[in-house]
Amino acid sequence: MDEIIDVVDENDKVIGKELKSICHAKNFLHRGSATLCFEDETLTKILLNKRSLQKKESPGKICIPGGHLSTEESYLAGAKREFFEEMFNSKKFISELEFEELFKIRNNHYEFITLFRVIHSGPFLPDSKEVEEYYFENISAVMNEIKNESQLFTHTTKIFLTKYAESYLNNSK
Repeated sequence: MDEIIDVVDENDKVIGKELKSICHAKNFLHRGSATLCFEDETLTKILLNKRSLQKKESPGKICIPGGHLSTEESYLAGAKREFFEEMFNSKKFISELEFEELFKIRNNHYEFITLFRVIHSGPFLPDSKEVEEYYFENISAVMNEIKNESQLFTHTTKIFLTKYAESYLNNSK
């Protein structure tokens, strides 16, 4: 479904609204958010999902939960909405999860995306239209997979995990 999203300027300020398909076709700057979900407080195993084969973009690729922001939606609200849509089939989660903002990137020169971190071990009830399968994997193993089999991952997931590893994993050694 094509949706209307905010178009932003170089400073990430809203300057208009447009269909998502047009933003992509014309490389209009717009917004998104994603969530890096860890299994527990050790922050060693991350939740990955394989995109549904029904998806138009990157079907079957490995990614983390995330997507475009709706109009007038904050990065945090978008991250929560996308996480619940993908991993809980839009069902409200019983207890409030704590989302921690990590950083913002500019992806492909036309999208600002903010990464959040949350801790939750499941169970999950993924939306089969969004997620083919999901699993937790050690983040060090994932980084090796990105190096050796990068074609398995979405472009944005590779960028986020590489920046996360540089910013958080290397500093903890």
